Amino acid sequence: MLKTLIVYFSQGGTTAKVAETIAFGLRNAGQKVQLHNIRDGAPRDIEGYDAIGIGTPAYYFRPAFNITEYIRSLGDLHGMQVFVFTLYGTYPGATGNDIRKTLSSAGAEEIGYFKCRGADFFNGYLREGYLFSADNPSADELRQAERFGKTVAGIMSGRAYVPPPEDPELPLMYRIERLLSSRWLVNRIYYRLFSVKRDRCTACNICVQICPTQNISADSSGRPVWKKNCLLCVCCEMKCPEEAITSPLSWPIFYPAILYNVNRASNDPSISHVKVRLSRGETSRV
Repeated sequence: MLKTLIVYFSQGGTTAKVAETIAFGLRNAGQKVQLHNIRDGAPRDIEGYDAIGIGTPAYYFRPAFNITEYIRSLGDLHGMQVFVFTLYGTYPGATGNDIRKTLSSAGAEEIGYFKCRGADFFNGYLREGYLFSADNPSADELRQAERFGKTVAGIMSGRAYVPPPEDPELPLMYRIERLLSSRWLVNRIYYRLFSVKRDRCTACNICVQICPTQNISADSSGRPVWKKNCLLCVCCEMKCPEEAITSPLSWPIFYPAILYNVNRASNDPSISHVKVRLSRGETSRV
């Protein structure tokens, strides 16, 4: 029996749902599948697996940092069969392209690429009143994900695979945004710029509990302290019930980019959206 490891990052549950659906397709084709959300830590060993699946949501039109870093930590993959799946709320950008190139550079053999929409709970968009792809992945997209799993199983058993073309590059503005949200800037600058209003913070530690990389700790007074391993998901700011946290992405300098993204996506007929209200850590439809 062939054995596949699926490693993915899921914060809100949509990427996990797609990972589970792909796994269902693989299992129905007779495979044994192990699922691993990387927010629970990286898998210790990939020995004994016939293939690896890698899944991520689009973060600033690229893969989440922890997924890229995990792939690089694997070293030479020596022809290991791999497949990739990505979720995006507005545009995939370079998300799939970057993962596929990173895996290829590590010596992997690609046997599948799947992408679909997923609800985009980015704080900047929610504050403007927009939740893009709110009801995705749809039932049809999940059926496609299951078929993808079955197709991958067939390729692992010898069926021919023709790699799909790369996703198209986005306009210059999005490439600038990727540059401004780089790991280098997060590690050296942005993590220092998170702040907390001490008169509002109740030391509830919700931000500590929900951080996907355990990057936030509490000081002696129970207030949050940020370290360098930040994904720039800014869930800490979005979920704060007292609205006590300010991330660097809420600074006025980033507002034109957020507004550009919202205007472009909300006027794109291919992207669904609902109007929402973000208040005291809760998002509700209006």
